[in-house]
Amino acid sequence: MSAFATWRKFFALGLLVIAPLALAQRQAPEPELKAAILANMLLFVDWPAQGAQAPNRLTVCYLDAGPVAAALSQLDGKVFKGKPLHVVRVEAATISGCHALYVSPLDAASLPLVVPNLRASGILLVGDSPGYLQRGVMLNLEIDAGRVAFDIDLRSIRHAGLSVSSKVLRLARQVVE
Repeated sequence: MSAFATWRKFFALGLLVIAPLALAQRQAPEPELKAAILANMLLFVDWPAQGAQAPNRLTVCYLDAGPVAAALSQLDGKVFKGKPLHVVRVEAATISGCHALYVSPLDAASLPLVVPNLRASGILLVGDSPGYLQRGVMLNLEIDAGRVAFDIDLRSIRHAGLSVSSKVLRLARQVVE
């Protein structure tokens, strides 16, 4: 075996050792991961045909600007489920037209105003704070053992007139029925 072939093997082995370290350093920040998970969840939700949402796009709304809302805004215009994603800030009183409404930890005071209006609305309520699932949020993203996990309140989803793929339910950390 030539010295060049030996050097190539050591170089390849070195790349195999270094690659996982480089990937770990390039992992997306938490807000970007949560925004990506939220957007990808839209692929597995079916909305009622007669809803107030625009049928030619998917609209994700948020109340207050925060890190996840900023990351969602970066996804504006990307195509999901064959439709462009439209990300827009709304007021708690004007949430019609949204497919999903993201509520941040800063929106805790708005939950009592928002949750009652979402029954039979066809709007998926998504949050990312401990305890939000018990306060009416339908899909809640949380960090668990260094990873983003999600919980689903299937009762609230059904009351809103939505259906979620069984594939998502199997991946959920917790499903409340």
